[in-house]
Order: sequence, then structure tokens, then C-alpha cells
Amino acid sequence: MNRKKNNKIVKYRNGPVLNIGTVLFGVIFVYMIICLVMYVTTDHITAYEVTAGPLAGNYRYNALALRTETIVTADHAGSVSYYVREGSKAGSGTAVCSVNEGSLSASLVPEKVSVGSEKDTTAVQTSTLDEDSLKILKEEMESFSLGFQQENFQAVYNFKGDLESTLLEAGISETAGTDGSSIVNACTAPTEGIVVFSTDGFESKLPESLTASDFEQKNYEKKNLRMNKNVKSGDPIYKLVTEENWYLCILLDQKMATELAANNSVKFRFLKDDTIFYAGLQIQKVGNSYIGILSMDKCMSLYASERYVDIELVLNRKTGLKIPNSAIAIKSFYKIPEEFAVYDRETTSTPSEISVLCPVVDKNGTESVKTKTVTVYDKTEDGFLVDCSSFQKGDELRKQNSQKTYTIQETESISGVYNINKGYAVFREITIIDENEEYCIVEAGSTFGLAQYDHIALNADTVNDEDIVIHY
Repeated sequence: MNRKKNNKIVKYRNGPVLNIGTVLFGVIFVYMIICLVMYVTTDHITAYEVTAGPLAGNYRYNALALRTETIVTADHAGSVSYYVREGSKAGSGTAVCSVNEGSLSASLVPEKVSVGSEKDTTAVQTSTLDEDSLKILKEEMESFSLGFQQENFQAVYNFKGDLESTLLEAGISETAGTDGSSIVNACTAPTEGIVVFSTDGFESKLPESLTASDFEQKNYEKKNLRMNKNVKSGDPIYKLVTEENWYLCILLDQKMATELAANNSVKFRFLKDDTIFYAGLQIQKVGNSYIGILSMDKCMSLYASERYVDIELVLNRKTGLKIPNSAIAIKSFYKIPEEFAVYDRETTSTPSEISVLCPVVDKNGTESVKTKTVTVYDKTEDGFLVDCSSFQKGDELRKQNSQKTYTIQETESISGVYNINKGYAVFREITIIDENEEYCIVEAGSTFGLAQYDHIALNADTVNDEDIVIHY
């Protein structure tokens, strides 16, 4: 017997669409949208933590180096061969170069000749380099490769000249001896000094004859004498720096010149190798400019070929709390004479709050006195400075136990920052004792000022008094 098939379908009853989970999710989603809109549209307050220490200023200068320099000229025309490297010391009578009508090899005699094979019909001049010369060449190549900069292509020619001088020095040591007695038409050093193969017009310049235009490097021209393979009689072929005493001259602004005026010496650093030295200091005024003259008697040979040397003054600056200049705000305050302030005068500390007596007249014409407590932002010699929002110009104060009155009108501006330690902005006075382009040093330990590790608003333009601050 076949059973009847039951085709009846019963639908499952769905729950309500707005259940508690959907409502909570919707609330959270709306809250997140509101927070996102507030984050995008609200000015963000960046916090800065106050630190203590000295101010590192930008006291770097491109100093103009002046030395006692003698230019040596050729006494006849011809091609020039150099036998010493730039920056090396030459004694009196040392053969620095030669001027000949022939080729470079013609200046060296006798020749060291090696005979070729039987098929060769000519003698060939040969020379070998010893290990010391090879080592010098390798060091020069490595130094040039590591320090080369494309914007200073002149260094390529200097490097080429140094290599030629090194090779010729090796030839001299093998064929001519150390005294250079076998060099034809040798140009010997008239006196002892450091050899330099360039001229720039500053050789006869004295510190007292400098002007501000001498420090403009865009007008500076340096002639590499080793580029002139052929010279005429009277042409410069090299120069000698004959004195160890030299000068580093720097162009100062009025502020720095005033700061250094009382110093007879100054501490500075060569930026090339970070070595630190002391030098005598003189300051001279030329027109509207000030020139600092540093007297040196060391390291001249290291910078003999450089006219402009990068240095940094190492000054003993004042220490205190370091804050960025962007955090400083200027705010006006009303001045209240001390005699109109009510506070505990027996305490030795300066009060953070004072009370004042304000006469009040009601609608019936009855006069009474109301006590008002205000925050003190600073204390002057004859009174207190309070926020301008606490009063209106023209308000009257009454002296305690007296009928004497004072009308609020005098204001005074002070510098300060916004302290945000407590989550809202509070103006705090600062006393600046030193500053540069980006930061300043303020006095620490003042009653109404800052302390180390305080958090302040990095940009004073983004915050006002009593603003609730969520800093980042």
C-alpha cells in the first residue's frame, strides 16, 4: 500500500531585522564616522618635550685663507716639466720644474737606455718604478677615486698633474739624483716653502685690505699652472708659500661681531677632518661689514692649495631649556598694581593666584564689593600681570580697606608658550637668553615658566588658552 507523499512546506519564521547586534554595530559605525570627520577637520596639536642643554648654532663659515706667497716666473720660453707634487715642501735650490724647448724626456740626462732585439734599430729610454713609488701612485689613485665629485672637475687636472710629477720624481731619483744636478734648464726654488701650482690674484692680499666682495666665490677664478705646457718668459710657473703663519678670514654679521668683540681668541673646527684648534682673533669693520681675522701658525701645509676653507666656530653658548621658535607666542596682559591685590603677603613665594575687589552697583543703585580670583602669569616690579579675558578695559578695582580705586587699562606683552601637560593649553612665560634660526634657550627655574620634560604645543598658532588638547 503506497503511502501518501506529504508535500506541505512549512516556512521558517525569521526574527526581527533590527536586533540588538545591528543597533550596536550601527552606533559604533556612526561614532567612527564622527571621529574620522573630527580628525580630518580639526587642527592637530603636535607636542614638543622640553629638553635642557646648550644651543647648537649655525656658526659655519667659508673662510678666506691668506698666506705669505711668492710667485716664481719662467726666465725663458719653452715647455714645462714638473718634478714635485703640489703641497710638498721644497728646500732652497730644489729643482721644482724645468723649461725646455724639447720634449719632457729631454730634460733628464743621462738617459737610461736599454737595447731592444736585433731587429730594433733605435734606442728606447726606459724607467722602472720602485715599490715606494708604486705605493704612492696607488694611494693617490684611491684617494682621488673616493673623493671625486663631478661638480669639481678641476680636480681631474690636478690629479693628472700629480701623477706626472710622481712619475717624473721617480725618473729624477734614478737618473738625476736627489739634488737634480743633471736636470737641464732646471727652475730651482729661490727659498724654502710649500709648492703650489695655481694662482688666483690673492697672493699679495693682506687681511686689512679685504672687502666683503672678496668672500663672493662666484667671482673667484683659479688658474691651474700645470695646464700650461708651454710658457713664455715672465709667465708664472709655480708659487711658494714661505711662512707657516697664515690667516683665516670670515665675514660676520653685526650680531656675531658684537658677541665676539670681547674675545682675543676663538676655538674653531676644520670641517674637512674635524680637527679643533685655537686661533687669535681680531675683528675689523669694513663699510657695513665685519671681518673676523683668525691668526694661525699650524696646519698651513694641509690647506696650502685651498683659498677657501670650511670651518665652524666652537662657542661656549649659554645653557637652559631648549624650545623651537615656532612654539613662542606673544600675548598681552592687564597690569594690576600690587597694592590692589589681596593675597597672603607673609609668604615668601610669588602667588599663582590673587584676589581683587571689584565695586558692583546693582539695578537699585546699591554699591557692593565683589571678590574675584584671577590667575597670575607674571610679576613685575610694581604689580601682577593677569589674563585680559578676566577683565574688560575700564573696569575698576578697589584697594582693600580703602576707597582708593584703580581703572584697568594698562597692558604689557610677554613671550611664552602653551603648556599642555594637563590636557588643556596653559600659557607660560619664558625668558629668552639665547637663540638661533630654529631654536632658543630660555631660562629655567622661573616661577611662571617651564621645567624640563614639560610638553608644549609645537606650533603656537594652532592653540588658544584653555583649549582641550589631544596631542600627537
